[in-house]
Amino acid sequence: MNPRTDARRDRAVPARSLVRPDVAALAGYVPGEQPSDPAVIKLNTNENPYPPSPRVRAAIADACERLHLYPDPTARALRERAGGLYGVDPDGIVVGNGSDELLTLLMRAAVAPGDAVAFPVPTYSLYETLVALQGGASVTIPFPASWSLPEELFRVKARMLLVCNPNAPSGTTVATARLAELAQAHPSAIVVLDEAYVDFADESAIGLAGRLPNVVVLRTLSKSYSLAGLRVGLAATTPELAAELVKVKDSYNVGRLAQAGALAALEDQDAMREHVARVRATRDRLTRELVALGFAVVPSQANYVYARRPGEPLGPVAATLKERGVLVRHFVALPDALRISVGTDAEIDRLLAELRDLTSTSHR
Repeated sequence: MNPRTDARRDRAVPARSLVRPDVAALAGYVPGEQPSDPAVIKLNTNENPYPPSPRVRAAIADACERLHLYPDPTARALRERAGGLYGVDPDGIVVGNGSDELLTLLMRAAVAPGDAVAFPVPTYSLYETLVALQGGASVTIPFPASWSLPEELFRVKARMLLVCNPNAPSGTTVATARLAELAQAHPSAIVVLDEAYVDFADESAIGLAGRLPNVVVLRTLSKSYSLAGLRVGLAATTPELAAELVKVKDSYNVGRLAQAGALAALEDQDAMREHVARVRATRDRLTRELVALGFAVVPSQANYVYARRPGEPLGPVAATLKERGVLVRHFVALPDALRISVGTDAEIDRLLAELRDLTSTSHR
């Protein structure tokens, strides 16, 4: 032992005192578990169970030849392809390191300390963390039992409103016309429509991007395009608002490989649609089977389902499933519910078999 080193350690300032007090007090967002064992069935983080388009691998391999060069800081080719696909001016599209980074850019650009950011709950828990990091004030408004937009959301005074649509964890959606009414009710606020899962749904609000000047529609390639490992998100809005967001982003926030893979994925819509159709079919079967097992399941428009046993804590069920090699998501704040990602048919068969065994065991 070195007495001198030990003395310096004893005098060290606690790490929490070296950061902002609000950061030190923050619990922080907890992502879903990422197991190292490939045999574990992952139904906890809403990834696509199928691989991306074969074009993605080829595009990434080709881009490897230019890794000594910085990527395009504006991701122009990707923005042009996305603009053509969504009917949005490419200058109104901002590319981010996943839609999570785009949420951060929106907070950074628009939310000053003390500003209110309103959103219905329960929803994506990262929202509250990002608001706190920016020094804003989260205004959380409970969803009604119907999962429609709360009326209070139309009256609240806020700098920004967030609507996850389809919502996480419920998988429910709000009609585009209703979302347009919300934006029109708050002309001085940014209304962010987080459409991370929308390709699994029946309707998208992408047509509001550019048409209503205060609307930003977020998309990600992590889900329907099977690119969770590349981290690419898109924000669609007016060119004027996009220019303001670009001011606060990092210079080279999306790498060359990610841009190449994302562009190739967008260029192969058939592959995406094929996988979406498979997920939707499995989702419907999973819903029926869960209902037969006694769960209350909200009809989902996403690639996961929200299964409840009202009044029954489901943490022990999630823990037992984990012991048996199947991960689902359980939230402490939602004790009687599980969010279950839609996996392959074989993975869902395994989940259902384990749940049936647990149900029969509990009745012995």
